[in-house]
Amino acid sequence: MKDLFTEIWSSLRQNKLRTTLTGLAVSWGIIIIIVLLGTGNGLMNALLSNSGDTVLNLIEVYPGITSRAYNGMKEGTPMRFNERDIAFSEQFSGKIDRAFGALYFSDTLSLGRETLSSNIEGVAPLVKDTYNIRLAAGRFINENDLKNNSKIIVIDSNAASQLLGDAKDYTRIIGQDIVVGNIPFKVVGIHETEEMTWGHDSYIPYSTARIMRTDGAWLGRITLHFHGLESKAANEEFEHRYKRAMNTFHGADPEDTRTTYLMNRYLNNQEMSKGIRIMRTALWILGFLTLLSGIVGVSNIMLITVKERIHEFGIRKALGATPWSILKLIVMESIFITAFFGYIGMVVGMGADIFLDKTLAAHPMDMGIIQLYVFKNIGVGFDVAIKATLLLIVAGTIAGIIPAWQGAKVRPIEALRADK
Repeated sequence: MKDLFTEIWSSLRQNKLRTTLTGLAVSWGIIIIIVLLGTGNGLMNALLSNSGDTVLNLIEVYPGITSRAYNGMKEGTPMRFNERDIAFSEQFSGKIDRAFGALYFSDTLSLGRETLSSNIEGVAPLVKDTYNIRLAAGRFINENDLKNNSKIIVIDSNAASQLLGDAKDYTRIIGQDIVVGNIPFKVVGIHETEEMTWGHDSYIPYSTARIMRTDGAWLGRITLHFHGLESKAANEEFEHRYKRAMNTFHGADPEDTRTTYLMNRYLNNQEMSKGIRIMRTALWILGFLTLLSGIVGVSNIMLITVKERIHEFGIRKALGATPWSILKLIVMESIFITAFFGYIGMVVGMGADIFLDKTLAAHPMDMGIIQLYVFKNIGVGFDVAIKATLLLIVAGTIAGIIPAWQGAKVRPIEALRADK
């Protein structure tokens, strides 16, 4: 084995430039595939960062407007949800575990001279677990707050920092009274600001919001928790029946599709998962095609090597060398090139992913009203890098077999007559 590697090393040293250029093509191929997979993972992580924060068996129902006249109801009539719709939704199907509503409005939050605008949402306590609202300090709304119509509020961390003018110790605002519109509320909790969010979001008890609203306390959203809908067809059939039932309940045309809008987390997740699978497959294909260019280079250099050493192989066979020994020599040389430069490419590729993660993924992109992460946690696992490198070595082995077979099957007499 030592003699074999000595011969391979001697051959590579005699063709330094050609070997180096071929090796760089191989390294570049593995670098590209690792960077492609790493940035692809970063993009997919950014897409999933918000969707992974809520449960999947959840449908959000939003009111729309009628798109056609029906039974005395004019076209363009707004749908109005109230607590009767919550009770109706819970009784609609055995698939719905529970339903609850949310009241929306916007108002100003004031503390001393500091004032900001915030979205106010009147909610029930179970919203916290449903939407995985993470608390930075304090507590969330509880059942006693609902029963007592308590004037308490949970604000986001950015709002707390801005009202106090202190980004480091913003938790000092807990227990203080802030003014919502012109009504004082006590801050009992601070929730972490979502990475992809517009403005500020604050939560107050649903019962308190219902009193504050002067427009009849119409619900801005109804949330349905469901079970047993485990396929796309089942979810779509359920949505169709629910829309028809809601239209009938409100006296609208059962076939009017614009009266209610449903956001189905299960279907959204299914579509996103499908898109991610397609994207990951496409990245592997693009990476492999890039890798293939390096492998073609290895195959070409092996063909040239065989042609240059054909006289040598003739002498070897004349002295008793077997076709297998010549085949092994050429294939091992191909494996050595792809393995050595492939390892270098793997190290550089993973280093490039780390660099990109520290730069591109370190800070969100400021879109004015929203801060958006385009990439998040760029990189690939060590196992993926190893698999890509092993794929390269296997491809390099295959690339060396054809030239090696041509060198192994040459007849001694023909090889000895060949030009040196």
